[in-house]
Amino acid sequence: MAYLKNMLNKIIIHQQLFILSLLGFIFLNTLIPADLVNPDYLIWTALFLVSSIGVSHGALDGKLIWYGINKNIQRFTLFIFYLLFVLSGWMLWISFPVIGLTLLLIMAVFHFGNADLRFLKLADINIKLSWGFTMTFLPILFKKDVVLSIFYNLINTKISETLIVIIYCILILSIVRIYWFFVTNFLNSKEISVWYEDKNILLLSEFTLLILLSYLVHPFIWFAIYFCGLHGLRSLIDSKFMWRIDLKWIMIFTLPVLIFIYFTHGKYWNSDNYSIIFPILGALTIAHMSLPTLINHIKKLAYD
Repeated sequence: MAYLKNMLNKIIIHQQLFILSLLGFIFLNTLIPADLVNPDYLIWTALFLVSSIGVSHGALDGKLIWYGINKNIQRFTLFIFYLLFVLSGWMLWISFPVIGLTLLLIMAVFHFGNADLRFLKLADINIKLSWGFTMTFLPILFKKDVVLSIFYNLINTKISETLIVIIYCILILSIVRIYWFFVTNFLNSKEISVWYEDKNILLLSEFTLLILLSYLVHPFIWFAIYFCGLHGLRSLIDSKFMWRIDLKWIMIFTLPVLIFIYFTHGKYWNSDNYSIIFPILGALTIAHMSLPTLINHIKKLAYD
């Protein structure tokens, strides 16, 4: 019970800091003239953040592999399977980019919804799916042409207008559903807390500011802020991250990604810098989401 309370306090502090950071970024974005900001610099900064801080929460998979299994031979076997899943995801992107992108978007809907709202212990899967769908497709709401351009550069295929309309409709319904849920939760809540520590108010504030930010900035910059600032850091908190102990796992799993991007850019990637990271995220996400099942399966084989 004490652990859950301590975890919730950490998440509330993170929410407060994230909201203040969003307010500061939005203020600076409206204050500084657009012609004084180099968009390429911002894109590369966002790329660095996603490939370092963003990927780092998945880098703790090394910690799960090491501590999730007791015997070294089982750890080695699990690590080999993990790498095979990453390689399979990568080959899928190279061979069938449309399937790769589709799979990444579907996984993102489930993963974002489950990970971002895990601390609420929600039983309603519809809220998780609404949150995940919104975080996955929100940039389309105001920056459709830019997002479609990124998708086209990734898969070399135009997405039909019918599909875009369907995504728009689901997106609007998801946004309304989230507002309705947290507003009614706040009104019906019997918990006594000050407004700046109320998880419903904080989530609504995060959600509203992310919507506003999606209107103001490039979709990839928005994605970097959400993926690193909210999703990545919240996942690290949920993983009981400790700098002295866990930094080695981040370095071991993150440095290869940065090195891979550096040496392959311009050879195997198209010319858009912000398109580099998504195939890598797709390959890593397949392994990341499969890891708990792999651990349980190897444990079961060990007992049989």
